Amino acid sequence: MNKATKGAVAAGAAALLLAGGAGTMAAWNANAPLNGGTISSGKLTLTTEGTPSWTVSNAAVNGGTAAPVTISTFKVSPGDVLSYSGSVKIGAVGNNLSATLKADASTITGTGTLKAEMAPVTTATVGATPLPTNGTGVVITSANNDNVVSVNVVFDFTKAPATNSSQDSQVDLTNFNVTLDQA
Repeated sequence: MNKATKGAVAAGAAALLLAGGAGTMAAWNANAPLNGGTISSGKLTLTTEGTPSWTVSNAAVNGGTAAPVTISTFKVSPGDVLSYSGSVKIGAVGNNLSATLKADASTITGTGTLKAEMAPVTTATVGATPLPTNGTGVVITSANNDNVVSVNVVFDFTKAPATNSSQDSQVDLTNFNVTLDQA
């Protein structure tokens, strides 16, 4: 190809490039400030307060009167109701924040059917006022921020679900926890 032909091809290509870009040069646009603001996230925390205690009651044996028990040496029998009582401080900050306070089943291990037959039920109070429940645990909202909440977790080994396969079994409550999970 000679120099003149190469020059004509280059000039044609340049003209096409300029024509293709010309359509995007005339776009209009505008903007306006919307006067937004800064947002911050809240928090959800749970801190143990004081020393917890364990009690046991059995309607058939002691009329349902709760007696202190050392949980690590106690041998449970059908009809026993074991109760954990402790206190936690709630950190719950956030608009529209709702959380559930409950026993963490994943921190409870066991053998046989004993664990299933002693499913935990969690209740809580602030002072003498019971907190609402939602079927899976205790309802916590931002109104409970900085409250020290008395937590009670009941392990009810009633006679009705007790089976022979729960004999000589164990439920390990050594690392038992309560959790606070956003609902």
